[in-house]
Amino acid sequence: MSKRDQSPIEFPGLDVGKAKRYSRVRLTFLLLGLAETAAQSLWFAFSGRSVALRQRTTHLVPNRRLAVPFYVAIVTLAGWVMHLPQSYLSGHVVERRFGLTKQRWTGWLTDELKGFGLGIFLQVPLITGAYAVIKRRPKDWWLVLSAATLPLSVVLGHLAPVLIMPLFNTYTPLGDRVLAERIKALAARSGVKIADVYVMDMSRQTEKANAFFAGLGNTKRIVLSDTLLNQFNYEEIEAVVAHELGHQVHGDIWRLVGFGTVVGGASAFAAQRLAEPLVNRTRQRTGIRGIEDIASTPLLGLVLAGIGLFIMPIQNAFTRAIERRTDKFGIQLTGDGPTYARTMTRLATQNLEDPDPPAALVFLLYSHPPAADRVRDALAS
Repeated sequence: MSKRDQSPIEFPGLDVGKAKRYSRVRLTFLLLGLAETAAQSLWFAFSGRSVALRQRTTHLVPNRRLAVPFYVAIVTLAGWVMHLPQSYLSGHVVERRFGLTKQRWTGWLTDELKGFGLGIFLQVPLITGAYAVIKRRPKDWWLVLSAATLPLSVVLGHLAPVLIMPLFNTYTPLGDRVLAERIKALAARSGVKIADVYVMDMSRQTEKANAFFAGLGNTKRIVLSDTLLNQFNYEEIEAVVAHELGHQVHGDIWRLVGFGTVVGGASAFAAQRLAEPLVNRTRQRTGIRGIEDIASTPLLGLVLAGIGLFIMPIQNAFTRAIERRTDKFGIQLTGDGPTYARTMTRLATQNLEDPDPPAALVFLLYSHPPAADRVRDALAS
């Protein structure tokens, strides 16, 4: 008998109907966002505006080497502005309507502007470099770019907790040293060495609770959201941390990096096989000279997005398997299945999570097992 056939799990305090409505609204905005992005990309390419923009940047920028990054910056800005209304509705209005944030629109917009600035800072050199590789290595550019993803992931993993994450939140050492020592002792029992325990002011953006490891090597630290710290007791917080420790013990960060590298390589190979014929066959309508032309950005991006949607269920199945194994580790480490189950129940309640979504939705979109399944596993342990 499958878990779906077993008796339902109770989630005291959770308005299941409200949680399901929230899930449906989020799914609707996801689908609208995908449709909007696809429509914008097709319009930008087939209206000739992508080529026109490339021509204008070439003429406007004195140094021809700066024409490509200038094009990328303009496209990134235009895309951000066009998507901003939907981002506001889905990322702010919906969250406030469902009681999941107290952030004012000014705070939301400030975070959006920071994210846009960070996106420009990262995307302009990365996309410019990618097109330089495509131009110089027309036959095997996909292999070169795939090989570059691993070192880039490692570098960003080191820099994120030090330079990027503090742009959006404040991270301070946990003031409750009793809890900090309990967490360090729990980490020591699992064989994981951490620099310290930090708390982040996650309540600035959301009422949802979370905990995670940040950094690699000497920068590794466990981070607790203040929403978790303020709403959960010591044993429940330890249950959440035990799960995160499982990821460290099993080397899941490196598994995900390795899996992402393989998937990225396959995606890049497929993109070469699909995007180049698409660009060549539509050349008369778009004016795009070839895949190496920066004006091909909307078509190449559209192909990559389609490939990403195709492989998403595979990626999600991989991460769900990791999460199930890590749940088992967390339960074994704490030796307290009922507390682990209670913690998963309270997290689902605070995060307004649909505890038992349709199986098809789980297969397509869920990177974690549904809360009801996690609770069942914890109670059965």
